[in-house]
Order: sequence, then structure tokens, then C-alpha cells
Amino acid sequence: MNNVMDFGAKGDGVTKDTAAIQRAIDAGGMVLLPPGTYLSGTLYLKSNGGLFLEPGAVLLASPDKEDYNEPDFCPQNGYFIPELSFGAHFIVAVEQQNVTITGGGRIDGNRRAYFGTTDKVEDEWSFDIFGPLMPGYMPEDFWRPSQMLFFCECNNVRVQNVHLFDAPYWSCFLHGCEDVICSGLRIETDQRTPNGDGIDIDCCRRVTVSDCIIDTGDDCITLRGASSRLKNKKACEYVTVSNCVLHTTRCNAIRIAVGDNVIRHAAFSNIVFHHTRTAICIMPQYGLGNKGVKIHDITFSNLQMDCTVPFNIATTPYGMRPEEGETINNIFISQVRGCARTSSVIQGSRPEYVKNIHFKDVYLRMVDGGEGRVLAWPHDKPVGEFAEKSTQSAFFVQNVESVFFDDVKVTWETSNPIWEYGIITEDTKNITLNNADFGKPSFSSKGN
Repeated sequence: MNNVMDFGAKGDGVTKDTAAIQRAIDAGGMVLLPPGTYLSGTLYLKSNGGLFLEPGAVLLASPDKEDYNEPDFCPQNGYFIPELSFGAHFIVAVEQQNVTITGGGRIDGNRRAYFGTTDKVEDEWSFDIFGPLMPGYMPEDFWRPSQMLFFCECNNVRVQNVHLFDAPYWSCFLHGCEDVICSGLRIETDQRTPNGDGIDIDCCRRVTVSDCIIDTGDDCITLRGASSRLKNKKACEYVTVSNCVLHTTRCNAIRIAVGDNVIRHAAFSNIVFHHTRTAICIMPQYGLGNKGVKIHDITFSNLQMDCTVPFNIATTPYGMRPEEGETINNIFISQVRGCARTSSVIQGSRPEYVKNIHFKDVYLRMVDGGEGRVLAWPHDKPVGEFAEKSTQSAFFVQNVESVFFDDVKVTWETSNPIWEYGIITEDTKNITLNNADFGKPSFSSKGN
């Protein structure tokens, strides 16, 4: 194992150790970072090696733009200026094999250097305190790195037992990789970090995520199908996520969405969601003008929720749209317990776009806290993630085909009169209710 101190690193948090660490990487094999703070720019990992950060070791991202890769350093690299994503990364592995990051130490993305905030958010349910850190509020010359860890078209990747802290954008991006293990991670970003995702799994095969605690300013875990920039295009498939604790006040704990390919054959189990806006969001079409990503054969089981929206399963985040879209099919959700504050949404732009959605053994409590987002039904406002409106019910099912509620019970721990219905269904075909008690009257219209 190559000790970075033997290659000239100082580990004093002031001296830039980029060159010394890169020399240790280039020498081959695993690289040891003993306790200390190592200030660095972009590092390029190589096959059959990686980083071992001992407990007490901090790999700290440089605040200086010139210390990072150029956005065109590899053809697969993308960036999205409207999100203030400029294509730079802290740790990079492109087309490598057998790459590992582990050891118990910390990788610090130094978000505070770009957003200038070090205070903690005290009210973790607040939705109104994030404006000054959003893209529209930032100065014209603002810059920040993009994904902190960037693995692209790599095989046999291990990210285990490290603390990913304070990323200025996504914490860990896996794009077009195969045979990946992410385990024992503590991922923590300020809740006000725009686009501060945890783990983004994009067009990857055979991935396991387990035993992680993720507390982020945007989506905690995503499955994506954006293959356009990859050399070897592939579906996102054969993914398992288990034994994780997830928290995000602003976005989705689990999001399955985005792209032009396929997301399929994934299983999520033993997940705790706490102080979270949306627990599970499944949505093929985010950008208008494209069909989106096809999503099918996904299972969720043994979920404990404390959230605003338990489930948002819909064609788009804008409510029903006339554009052609992709499909969501064969989603199985079982063994759910916990509390919610607004409606779960199952919605298709066309009935055939969202079908075969199964809920089994679901017990939810509706509690106070979401009334400000509720509109009396019927209304002509869009219901969707970006619309951020709820109907007067625990479940809202609109314009879909084949939804099954088996052993589902909703209890009401709020006396607010705005909650008039247990379930609202509209223009929906083939709803099956078996031992389903929504605690209030149902409202249904055409097509049921």
C-alpha cells in the first residue's frame, strides 16, 4: 500500500497535496491516507487500486477552480448549466477496473467554500428557507464542482465504510458501471444544497447499496437511465438497495427517473425514511420534448415512513401532459408502515403509461402538517411533484390502468376538515380493492 506521505503529501489542510496523492495513485495499487487533512484538486483513480482513508483522515476538496478537471476531459462527461453543474469532479475513475475507496475516513467536498454557509438548518421540516442557495439567486460568476465522486464505465467498483461529506453537488455518481458495491456509507450534505444528491446509479448493472445512512439536500438514492453520453449504452438493471436510513426535506428519498433508456429489475428493502418530503418517486419524463425512460419490474418491501408524500408514481412531475411519454409497469410495494401528511399520487398522462401498480400490507397514518398543500377536489390545478399540490385524500389515482390495493389501511390522526376522502380515483380502469380501508369515503368518477 502506497503511503501518500512517502510521495510528499503534508496532510496539514493548507498545502495542496494533489500532485503527491496522484503520484501515489500512479505508482499502482491501493493508496494509504493516514490521519490528517489532505487538501486536493481532482484525483484520477487507476485500475486495481484506490484510496484507503484511515479513521481521522480527511480528503478535502480544493476551493479553487483551476485545481479541477476541464469539463471535456472525457467524452462521457456531462454538465447542466441551469443546475449550476460545470462538469468538474473531485475523485474520478473512467473506464477502470477493480477500483476501491474505503477505510473509515472522510471525503469532504467543501460545499461551504462555494455557498458560504456553515450554519446548520434547525427546522428540518421547513420548505421556505432554501431560496438564497438556489441557482436563480447565485451571482453570475458562480462556479462549483459537479459530482464529487465520478465513476464512469468502470467494472468492479467498491465504495465502502467512508464518510462522504458536504458535497457541493451530487455526492457519488455511478454512470455505466457494472458490478458495484456501496456499503457502510455515511453521506451528509446540507439540506439547502441545490441538487445535493446522495448516490446516483445511472445505466449501471449489478449494483448493491446496503447499510448506508444518507442525509442530503436533494434525492438520497436515484436510479437513472440516461445513456446518451456513454460509449456502451445499457439499461439500469439488477440493482438492490437494503438496510438504509434516508432523509431529505426538499426532494425524494428514492427517485427512479430520468433518461432515454430502461430502468428495470430492482429491489428495495428494509428502508427507513425520516423527515422526508417524498419517500418514493417514480417518474419517467422529467424533460419535456422527450419520451423519457421506461420503468418496469421494481419491488419495495419493509418500509418505515415519516414523510410528506409516501408515493409519487406518475408520467411527469407537471401533472398530466399531452406529450408522448414512456411507461411505468409492474411496481410492487409491500409491508409499509408509518405516517404521511399529503396524498400519495398514482397518475398517468395516458392510462396505458402507468399500469399494474400493486400495494399490499400497507398501514399509513395521516397526520397534521400538509394542509397548506391541499386543494379541494375537483379542481383544475395540476397535481404533481413540481406542482406540489395535494388532493383531499390519502391516495389520488388518476388516468391509470390496473391498480391493486390488498390489505391496505389508512387511519386519520388529524381532525382538519380539509381531508374529506380516503381515496380519489378519476378516469382509471381496473382498480382492485381487497381488504382496503381508507378511513374516509371514496370519491370516484369516469372510467372506474
